[in-house]
Order: sequence, then C-alpha cells, then structure tokens
Amino acid sequence: MKMFNRMLALLLCVLLLPLTASAATVEDLNDGVTRIALLISGDLGDMSFWDSANAGLLKFAEDHPEVVVDIIEMGSSDTSKYESTLTKTCNAAYDLIIVGSTDMREPLQRAAKKKKYADRRFIIFDTEIKDGKAADYTSVHSIMFNQNEGGYLAGTVAGLMSLEKGAAATAFIGGTKNDIINDFGYGFMQGVRDVNAAKGANVGAYNAYIGDFTNSPKGSSLATSFYESGVEVLFAAASQAGLGCIDSAKNNGKLIIGVDSDQHAYYAESDPEKASHIVTSVLKRVDLALYNCCEKFLNGTLTYGDLEVLGVKDGMIGLVENDNYVATVSEETRAYVTGVAQQIADGTLVVESGLKRYTKQEALNTLFDSLDPTK
Repeated sequence: MKMFNRMLALLLCVLLLPLTASAATVEDLNDGVTRIALLISGDLGDMSFWDSANAGLLKFAEDHPEVVVDIIEMGSSDTSKYESTLTKTCNAAYDLIIVGSTDMREPLQRAAKKKKYADRRFIIFDTEIKDGKAADYTSVHSIMFNQNEGGYLAGTVAGLMSLEKGAAATAFIGGTKNDIINDFGYGFMQGVRDVNAAKGANVGAYNAYIGDFTNSPKGSSLATSFYESGVEVLFAAASQAGLGCIDSAKNNGKLIIGVDSDQHAYYAESDPEKASHIVTSVLKRVDLALYNCCEKFLNGTLTYGDLEVLGVKDGMIGLVENDNYVATVSEETRAYVTGVAQQIADGTLVVESGLKRYTKQEALNTLFDSLDPTK
C-alpha cells in the first residue's frame, strides 16, 4: 500500500508538472512605471492607417519620456498569432494595451473578461468591442470613426473633378469588403450621387475590392483598368494595397485621393512626381485620437465601458488641404467641398452610415449598382 501511495504521488506530480510549468505569470503593475503597448494587427509602412496609429504613439512617447511605450508589429501574414501575442502582452506589466480593427475584437473580448487581467486597461479603435455592448466590457474604451463622412467628401471631390475634366465616371477601390471599408465606399457613392443631383449630371462610379490590404500589384491593376476606362480621378481605401493604386495614378498620368493619412506628404520628398498625382487624402485622425486617449489615461480621465465616435465635427475626419490640393482642384470645387464639410459638421447634412448595424448590405448594393457604368 505504501509503495502504491508513493507511485500515485509521483504520478500526480508528473501530471501536474506541465500544467504548473505552462501557467503564465501575470506581472504586477505596482512597480511605479507606466507602460503602454500598441499592437499592430497589420503591417507598418502602409502610409495610411497603421502608420497613423504608430505616429500617434511615437508622438506620445516623445512628449512623455517617463512612460514606457512599446509598439508591437504583428504583421498580416499570420493572424493566428494575434491572440497569443495579446495574451503575452496582457501577462506583461502593461497598464494600457491598445489594439485596432475587427481582427482583434474577439481576442480582446476574451482577454478583458479574465479576472487575472482585471487591473489592465484597454483601448480598441476602428471598431466597438462588441456592437452595442461596450458597457459589458468595463475595462475597455472603444473608438470608432465616421469614415462615411470622409468617403462623402472624397466622392464630392471626385464627382466635381470628373465633371470639370469631362470624365463619365470616377471609381472606388477598397481593400476587403469589411464594415469599415464598406462605410468609406457607401459615403463615397453618396457624395457622387449628390453631386449629380446638385449639378444635373450623370457621373458614374465604378467599384472594386482587392480582397486584402497587402496586394499592391492587384491594387495597381484594378486602378489601371479604371483609368483605361476613362476615369480621371478615383478614391482608394486599401491600406498597403492602395499604394499600388497610387503607383497606377502616376504611371497613367491620372489622379487619386488617398486615405487615412496625408499620403502626398509621404511621397513629397522621395517621389515628388508621384505625390503630385495625389489630389488630397481623406484624413482619419487615428494618430490624434490615440494620442488624446493616452493623455486621458495618464491623467486618469479616460472612460471605460463606452464607445467614442469621432467625425468631421470633432476634427477627426476631413480632407488634406495642402498646396497640391490648391494647385490641382479648382477654387470653385474647393469652395463647394468646404461648404459640404461645414454642413456635415453642423448637422444639416447627414451622411448615411454603411456599417451593417445601420444599413443592410442590400441597400449598399443598390446604391453601388445605381452608379456602376457596367450595370
């Protein structure tokens, strides 16, 4: 019997050893150091969305050297590692963890509900932690943007410039058919539609999706096909894949509207000729939104269990009005666009959202098809 008990005890030790060894330690936050981590669920170098988020945190780190700020680039090639990276980050001594995009919603939902991470605080941007359920996640601050308003401004510019140049159509190129990109596209189509109504015109609008956010050659190919069909100016919302659309604009001597960041500024020194083809960019101030939230976190005023929605009226959505915009776009068109932006800001013009919680896919398809010259 004693031998049996010793063998049983040994067996239990062997069985429990892997469990004990694999149990991750959650580091204590009470070390006097404030640490913030930004997890990039994509690739830096897109000159738009992720680079904007990165810029916001780099600026915050510069202004607050007493805070440890780490930016972790997870890439886009292997999404299966997103959750394990989030878990490792939660286990480390980060007081605030920032993630973005719908790819991180479910991983963060699971992490935020774990008692062992009760003292961690989180920000998720470009999506709500769970549609209409932000209050269920009391350690998470959600940020969304009215990119439909930015799309509308782009559609207004594209529609008016197409009229001036005698082009029968403009075009929208998206990355994937996700909620955010659909919102950009739906806003764009409303802008073109309303220009037609105001000017008694019939400018069409092609549309296409690349299928991802990394395939620049496909972005270039799609843009080229539209330019060869007579399009003079188009709008691309496709992150890194959209850089191929900019290449096509340069190669075909056409114009393009960039997205998220001032894409003209990225090329102004390295390739001024390419930069000259970027009429303007739809600014989505991810950088400023994250910077402001980090400031609030630091001074203890950031709120949780809520959704913050930012748009034109907040100065978080708009168009770049640089020298190239002034040189490329007529004064009449610029004045018209300024008036439209003011109407959006003061609420006299409401741009319908393309997010699925507000608009069914059938409604999006109907508007897209009504402007598509191939339909």
